[in-house]
Amino acid sequence: MSNQAIGNSEIGISSMFNYIQEGFRLALTPECRLYVIIPILINIVVLSAGGYLLFTVIYSFLESYVNALPEFLSALAYLIQLILFLSIGFVFVYIFSMVAIIIASPFYGLLAEKAESLIRGENALDGDEGFAAIIKDVPRILKRELQKLGFYLPRLLVCVVISFIPVVNLLAPFAWFLLAAWMIGIQYVDYSYDNHKIPFKQMRQELSHQRLATFTFGALISLGMSIPVLNLLLPPAAVCAGARYYVEMQKRFSIDSVMR
Repeated sequence: MSNQAIGNSEIGISSMFNYIQEGFRLALTPECRLYVIIPILINIVVLSAGGYLLFTVIYSFLESYVNALPEFLSALAYLIQLILFLSIGFVFVYIFSMVAIIIASPFYGLLAEKAESLIRGENALDGDEGFAAIIKDVPRILKRELQKLGFYLPRLLVCVVISFIPVVNLLAPFAWFLLAAWMIGIQYVDYSYDNHKIPFKQMRQELSHQRLATFTFGALISLGMSIPVLNLLLPPAAVCAGARYYVEMQKRFSIDSVMR
């Protein structure tokens, strides 16, 4: 295959399975292990707190909401309750996952750097390493996470509104899944982009050239996040898989630039 063909071709869906598999392998290497353990502990604490809140507070709210429905919707009460529970549950899992991601983001940034160095066979970045680098980069990393939240929240709000409109909310689980797949795809690739100081807008533009691949990447991670225990181990592996995706993206954009 010529360089031009490589540069212009879509990354295959099957590659996303390979990237995630490689992500697990990279996350277990001695170089990455330290930056995996701490985020896992953070995920356990935050998701446990979120699960307790979900099942103690949200259930009573759903009971009140369903009881207030018009009589002609009473036949659909259980279905509406189930859909609302899944939708709100997804919101809470997403919100608490985002909280855990924001807290762990400095470690994820270093994890992405270590994974990229292993993939390239050389140092991905010049500069400080270890916890000194984490402390130094915390303000920049948190600013980037807030930038992503600003991009996510308006779209999140649309899905929340859909979830509370009778009949229309039957489509809510699909809307949530589509949103989560795209946002999570962006989230886990962005650590490597941020390490290289590539602006958030440019990152989104580059990923838009591989929409199907990015959506598939995010969808696989979203499905994995719904599985207990795996949802604790998957985020670090997804960061490493995102680093692999980043390296492939930059290789293709470099080829395109040369051909132009």
